[in-house]
Amino acid sequence: MNESLDSQTIDNVTEIFKALSEGNRLRIMHLLSHGENSVGHIAHKLEMSQSNVSHQLRVLKQAHLVKAKRDGQSMIYAIDDTHVTTLLKQAIHHATHQ
Repeated sequence: MNESLDSQTIDNVTEIFKALSEGNRLRIMHLLSHGENSVGHIAHKLEMSQSNVSHQLRVLKQAHLVKAKRDGQSMIYAIDDTHVTTLLKQAIHHATHQ
């Protein structure tokens, strides 16, 4: 059976893998896989500048991997849905599999 992918699907998958291809974005995704966090908390926990965290989150949000909500003055980020968590866990498992 030959199931080809349409060009929009290919573009979307490519965008997802491009977004996940940077180490700091993977670190952020891994942290968010354990629960939602503010930019400040992510920056503190991962020892990154808030501007760098904000930039990386913008890329992840554009790829629909994370979502944000406002909580007073802070933006709170979370994994967009369970598919993203599954993709991340599978990639980590594959990378660490002996």
